[in-house]
Amino acid sequence: MTTDISSSQYDAFAPFYDGFTAASDYEVWTARVLKVSEPHWVPGSALLDVACGTGNSFMPFLNRGFDVTGCDASTAMLAEAARKAPGATLVQADMRELAMLDRFDLVTCFDDSLNYLHDEDELLAALRGIAANLAHRGVALFDLNTLRAYRTTFARDRVHERDGVVFAWRGGSAPDAEPRCIAAAEIEVFAPAGDPLYERVTTRHEQRHFPIADVAELIAAAGLRCAAVHGVLDDGSLVERADEERDLKSLFIATNAKGGDAQ
Repeated sequence: MTTDISSSQYDAFAPFYDGFTAASDYEVWTARVLKVSEPHWVPGSALLDVACGTGNSFMPFLNRGFDVTGCDASTAMLAEAARKAPGATLVQADMRELAMLDRFDLVTCFDDSLNYLHDEDELLAALRGIAANLAHRGVALFDLNTLRAYRTTFARDRVHERDGVVFAWRGGSAPDAEPRCIAAAEIEVFAPAGDPLYERVTTRHEQRHFPIADVAELIAAAGLRCAAVHGVLDDGSLVERADEERDLKSLFIATNAKGGDAQ
């Protein structure tokens, strides 16, 4: 889930990433996104997961029989993915400079990875890379944080513990953050390093808010068609129409403009 902007941050964070995201149910998420995407594509088995991180986002697809290729800018995150998924093809790649690796039936980019891009030009470059890798009748699925996420999640502090490791999230945004804002948060990790010592790892995560209407325009500029935008509620369930003030994320479904929706 990284670009080279923050790959060094994620290299340090890689050993702790699975612990930090342990509450996320990727199996349920995968079932939900596949269900809502069904009307828009002819099912196939070739999957490209962009900004795949440690592989959590593609493991449910691998378990369903997909032929998985994952790419990420962080070598440390890819190393974690390789350990858990030796059957996946893994490629180091910056999503803004994504070469054509193959033609894939499904291209995914989850965990608000696209929000790490600095501006519309970088987002357009990433979407063009996705389009270049999409099969004629394939579909692209990606999520982005809404404005509500930057007014809540990124504006608060929280602490939790997992298997003896303490994670402290320090939000740097504001409850009245404006559209297209830049929001930052720090994650401090305190990991046991021999009693009574702890290792402390601090990483900074800076994201950009992209309004839904702006993203839809960039999808079209990339040669794709925005087929649907679903809202992601607090419990991870999907609703038919996204709302920036109600939902924490928006799930975009895009098809190849030349291929169109499945019939």
